[in-house]
Amino acid sequence: MELRLSYTAASTYERCPLAYRFQYVDGLEVPPSPYLSFGRSLHAALEWFYGRDVPEPPSLEELLTRLEECWESEGYADEEEERSFLSHAREVLESFYLRNRDHFRLPVAVEQRFEIPMDGYLLTGVIDRVDRHPDGSYEVIDYKTNRRLPELRRLREDLQLPIYQMACRELWGITPAKLTFYYLLINQRFTTSPRDEDSLLDVRARLSRVAEGIRAGKFPPNPNPICPWCPFTDVCPTRTSAGDLREELESRRRALLERRRNLDRLIQELERQLLELDPEFLSREDGE
Repeated sequence: MELRLSYTAASTYERCPLAYRFQYVDGLEVPPSPYLSFGRSLHAALEWFYGRDVPEPPSLEELLTRLEECWESEGYADEEEERSFLSHAREVLESFYLRNRDHFRLPVAVEQRFEIPMDGYLLTGVIDRVDRHPDGSYEVIDYKTNRRLPELRRLREDLQLPIYQMACRELWGITPAKLTFYYLLINQRFTTSPRDEDSLLDVRARLSRVAEGIRAGKFPPNPNPICPWCPFTDVCPTRTSAGDLREELESRRRALLERRRNLDRLIQELERQLLELDPEFLSREDGE
């Protein structure tokens, strides 16, 4: 099977190859969280906002109604926490709307998927938005829901916008004049110029090293400052500091069994819903 490599997958591997294996090779589920649901809901609302047929923005009320329609409820601890996140999302979109409505224009692309054949792998992704400005230049925009701007060094080293620059060349034969991260929570943009050819060669080399490591089955753990927020801490072999191998293995086994029980519950709930729609569903499945 051809290796498919997205920005998220590549950055996960660079940060911690073992985390990559857990998610993309072993297929362990990333538990739902309020931050993931919050981010996806904002993305979906803005996709609707710009994915129009007429060059006039919808009203703020329409945008907020759309937010509620596409709101994801997974991962919240309780209704109170969900209401708090929804209220915050409404504030974020209102701030975005007031800043952007007066120069609203239809983008060239919204949620544009791409697949680029590379050397031994397929580079894939989704570009949030591509704008064409009145002077004929193009701008790639990716929405972020970070609470603060990362360090400038990390932004400059990040692979995402250069990957999107390469995708624009493959899709439309253009080089964007601007590459932008739009930080929705603080309503600020971070914009860079396109990479030159030498810099893009470096990006390709980084991606090739990731692909080579994956194909070679190299998945060592890489303890780092982001470990406390990793979705796989319950099964990671580096989290046990006592050095007791048996305790570590038993702990990881318990965690995997709990994940399996949760998956079984989800499967049973889906089967229940399918049976309500189609009483013959399970009998057909058994006969296949």
